[in-house]
Amino acid sequence: MLVKHFESREAFYRFLKEKLGVFFREAYDRSFEGIFHVIYLEDTKPEILVPLAKRSCLNTFYSDRAIALCGSEAQIRDFCSHLVKEDRELAFKILERLQSYRKRSFKLQYNQKILPLGIKTAIMGILNITPDSFSDGGLYLEPSHAVKRAVQMAEEGADIIDIGAESTRPGSKRIDAQEELKRLLPVLKEVRRELPKIWISIDTYKAEVAKVCLEEGADIINDISGGTFDEYMFRVVAQYGCPYVLTHIKGRPETWKENPPIYEDVVEEIVQWFEERLRVLREGQYEGQVILDPGIGFGKLPEHNVEILKRFEELKIFGLPLLVGVSRKSFIGIVLEGLLRKKTEPTERLYGSLGAVAPAVMKGANIVRVHDVKETREFLALLDTVRTYGEF
Repeated sequence: MLVKHFESREAFYRFLKEKLGVFFREAYDRSFEGIFHVIYLEDTKPEILVPLAKRSCLNTFYSDRAIALCGSEAQIRDFCSHLVKEDRELAFKILERLQSYRKRSFKLQYNQKILPLGIKTAIMGILNITPDSFSDGGLYLEPSHAVKRAVQMAEEGADIIDIGAESTRPGSKRIDAQEELKRLLPVLKEVRRELPKIWISIDTYKAEVAKVCLEEGADIINDISGGTFDEYMFRVVAQYGCPYVLTHIKGRPETWKENPPIYEDVVEEIVQWFEERLRVLREGQYEGQVILDPGIGFGKLPEHNVEILKRFEELKIFGLPLLVGVSRKSFIGIVLEGLLRKKTEPTERLYGSLGAVAPAVMKGANIVRVHDVKETREFLALLDTVRTYGEF
């Protein structure tokens, strides 16, 4: 006897063909039936949805303000075929989210470079040219040292080099655009010369800095504020059409210690925030590739970070590439101290960082932002093999 659970249509399709001998076309048509979902909706009318759900054999749970529809994708699709007569917009939204949730492969394309995402998890190597970053502040202030480190990370397997010139750790102080560019430009120009084929990301929330760096050959803008710290950021990335990392944040780095964040449901709030920011971004005529980052540590307590990692697959509903950055962060140190009675410095958190990366990658992260490229690459080689085995 086997008890099985399928998390992808492709895996169930393969099972139907190989184990049960179901003909290819029938296996394809019925492969939705092995994937189970819960659709959670707020501000809806249960008196309309519940009878329709029963007709499609969906299980329902509801209150005055929300409803959960539980069943296979085939059942949910049948439900939407009935719902379309009552609420066409909601029916199509559910179908669109289901289709987006299943998407597993993506492609970044910019500046005559292509980076496929999905089968292999991409590695974004962190290069901080700051005096005060929490882990490596001061190590790469000298441009020659920074360039040497970038080359080393590329040789170790980094697909993207993420260059940041302003620390955003809790309690850090802000610098102006001119100071940021003074640190960035010598390194960016030399890294681009030394590594013409590498993807270069610029970690900045300032539109002026983003624009100058894109002119100098940068490929990606990694904005920890999701366009909320500088109203012109969306205009700049729309102008260049570059890939853009849209990161969730709550509050500001300089006030996190005094005003700790509060969430009723951290993942639900992130999803709602992404919906709104994506709407504003698209209304600004942006046509590039958005990469979503839930912002581990950016206005989150340790318990929020853990919950995000545990529920990471819920972010797949947008059908966009997902990035996760947990490398050496303080919540890892807090977990290690709490469970193992072991205090750690940031550079001592490699194994904890890999442990935090694993659930995110297994649940849909396409890019991991890390300090330890070589070790992470070896770890991902095995993790990706298990994650994709028999499905591609």
